[in-house]
Amino acid sequence: MWELLCVIFFSKMTFHQLPSSFLSTALLFMFIFPHCSSVEYDGARIFPTVKQDEKVNLSVYYESLSDTGAEFITHDLGKVFEKDLTSIVNLRLIPWGKAQIVEPNETIVCEHGEDECYFNVIHACAIKAWPEQLLHFTFIKCLEETSWGPTLDKEKVWRTCCQNLKLSPNLIKDCYDNGTGRWLELIYAAETERLKPPIQFVPWLTLNGDAVGPDYGNFVKYVCEAYSGSHVPEACKEMPKSAKTSAAEKETAILLKQMRPKWNIGW
Repeated sequence: MWELLCVIFFSKMTFHQLPSSFLSTALLFMFIFPHCSSVEYDGARIFPTVKQDEKVNLSVYYESLSDTGAEFITHDLGKVFEKDLTSIVNLRLIPWGKAQIVEPNETIVCEHGEDECYFNVIHACAIKAWPEQLLHFTFIKCLEETSWGPTLDKEKVWRTCCQNLKLSPNLIKDCYDNGTGRWLELIYAAETERLKPPIQFVPWLTLNGDAVGPDYGNFVKYVCEAYSGSHVPEACKEMPKSAKTSAAEKETAILLKQMRPKWNIGW
């Protein structure tokens, strides 16, 4: 029914074909019916921008040489970048996992040995070097696909990923050599230590600070359930109705409720 209303109202017209008075009414219609909130301009679909405070904070605590972590990153986490889901998600990767700091020299000891400590730092450097979510995720995914098990030339692994993705290896090398990467790891260690409940396995996912638990493979469902904005990405529209509450329907109800006393239309 929503789709029919949208078609009737807009009649496939583009902005430059509409008089200004009609545009005012159209904008009001879009607020009342969020399903119509994408419009067409010269044949291109334009979607509303999701406010930063409406996005779901998805944090992934992992360690670079964990087989379960690598499996999740290489086969599942990429769903964040499919079907517009990334428009409602702030993705954070925290490469520390179950590593420990040993006194008195703050020596970092990793669950899977020195190689894992090395690659954790490389991951941290990549996140700093390329803050854009998709860029550092793509690089880390490349590492996870190629750095399983012991390797004789660890530097060659990440340099090969830089070469394949056309990224500057100097950013990683400088970060590692000057100690920035180790400093970032200590920050990640402190953050991981503050988790409540504490990390129990990797990957360990949180949504807006709340632990997802062992069902992390279904993180898309939980992201859609946690999201409260009006722009619903395709990934959430495909969720079974019982598995989520429609954010668009909630937003419509709120808007209609706000309009009642102003319009005095007797609902």
